[in-house]
Amino acid sequence: MKGLIWNCRGIKKKCVSSFFRNLILEHKFHFIGIQETMQEAIDDTIIRSFDPNQSYLWKWVPSRGKSGGILSGIKLDLYDVGSFKEGKYMLQLNLWDKKAKKKWNFLNIYGAAHEENKLEFLAELSNFCSSNKDPLIIGGDFNIIRFSSKKNKGGLHKHSGLFNSVINSFELIDVHMNGGKYTWSNNQNPPTLERLDRVLISKDWEDMFPTVFLHKLPRDLSDHNPLILSSDTNQPLRNLNFKFETSWIKHPDFLDKVREIWQKSCFAMSTLDRIQAKLKRFK
Repeated sequence: MKGLIWNCRGIKKKCVSSFFRNLILEHKFHFIGIQETMQEAIDDTIIRSFDPNQSYLWKWVPSRGKSGGILSGIKLDLYDVGSFKEGKYMLQLNLWDKKAKKKWNFLNIYGAAHEENKLEFLAELSNFCSSNKDPLIIGGDFNIIRFSSKKNKGGLHKHSGLFNSVINSFELIDVHMNGGKYTWSNNQNPPTLERLDRVLISKDWEDMFPTVFLHKLPRDLSDHNPLILSSDTNQPLRNLNFKFETSWIKHPDFLDKVREIWQKSCFAMSTLDRIQAKLKRFK
């Protein structure tokens, strides 16, 4: 089992779509949850930019102008989608696992960004959970922290208590994340860092995939880290090895390509992080 959860901050950006495509080709995710597509409509041209082999069934909730937008993908050779349910802040896909012969549901979340809408978001989340009868996985950007330890400067959000009450009421499990404490940065100096993105699972979903964990990838193209969910403990996630070929230097376009990659904008916490992120792009 492997899934991707990521607030990409604009699915149509060339650097985002190419990075997304490479992630899909490398990891062959079973399911995908993308938030903040910033697209009112997602047509075939956009989909082909990151799923050229048409390996996934895609459903989406349109953005409101340039704000929000949810995109969910399900691998066609592994699952059938029986039905789907759309809310203002979430999209639920009801799945049939062809191999395990079991049903389970995937709920992709983009929580309200503004305080005045967070009660509405939490009420919708509670309604979706209460109507669910199958094993459930909920992933996305909730835009609320759970505990003061999930913010580098301390303090809670106004609705953290209610958020925790919803989680506890439905006995949801917050999947452990490797690779750091936070998933979002405001990219200021000094930065504010928070854990806004997470995956919650029901007990019966955990029974199906008891070894599941989250791994946080570097935050290069968005202010949110991509999160990979995996149940494969025998094949730990790793970074691709980089091998430099001296013949590249002799290529007439070498310097132009280096300059193009280096000059692309990059979100990072510090100058050193920015340099490291830029160097990774040369892979």
